[in-house]
Amino acid sequence: MQTNSKPGLADLKRLRQKAQAADTPVPARPRKKRRNASDKKSGEGAPPPESGDAGAGPETATEPLTAEDKALFRQAVKSARPLAPTNRAILPPVPAASAPILKQRRQAAAGAEAAVPAPISDLYASPRLAPDASHFVQAGYGPDLLKKLAKGKWPIGASLDLHGATLDEARLRMDGFLRSCLQHGIRCVRIVHGKGHGSRNNAPVLKETVRRWLTQLEDVMAYAECDERDGGAGAVQVLLRANEEPGS
Repeated sequence: MQTNSKPGLADLKRLRQKAQAADTPVPARPRKKRRNASDKKSGEGAPPPESGDAGAGPETATEPLTAEDKALFRQAVKSARPLAPTNRAILPPVPAASAPILKQRRQAAAGAEAAVPAPISDLYASPRLAPDASHFVQAGYGPDLLKKLAKGKWPIGASLDLHGATLDEARLRMDGFLRSCLQHGIRCVRIVHGKGHGSRNNAPVLKETVRRWLTQLEDVMAYAECDERDGGAGAVQVLLRANEEPGS
């Protein structure tokens, strides 16, 4: 009759019993007698201090496993397989808002004043503004700058649509938009203000006011009315000052 030589749980049990049998027996320490209050005062009944007692429990010496025992253990666990890697990384939670917004919230929580739009007038317009307000160029720059802008030397990198906004809303939105474009190095942007046909009395209030605002901003080098495909009289393309070289 052929016997199964494959080790199993019974072999591991015998191996454990063998290791336990090899342990050096240590006599149990006698339980200390509890002293009452009178014994504490008189000092009677106190057991003599034991030498070498550091409060640690007794250590049990175990016999090292033999080569046969180690081979038996390896045979018993040879079918075990390591867990497959998941290739997953634990990432930090994604913030609910962008970094600039989170920075503004931290500043507000710390008591710092939030950035406010530069003071500009709704009525004042630079003398360098065209009579029909179709274009504007900042002092220190000539008409060649407008020609390059009209020919598309600087492609439009961002656009802002102010349709339906009040003057106060448009001021805040335009200020934040231009600040963001300057921080990201965007030179040419488009601002859509509409032609004013939906305004009260058909007066293009937002159109005229936005163009006046642009003439008062130092970071605006020039603007020109867009082509019909980009909004025509209802939008302007604005050239912003570069960080490296003005007029480049």
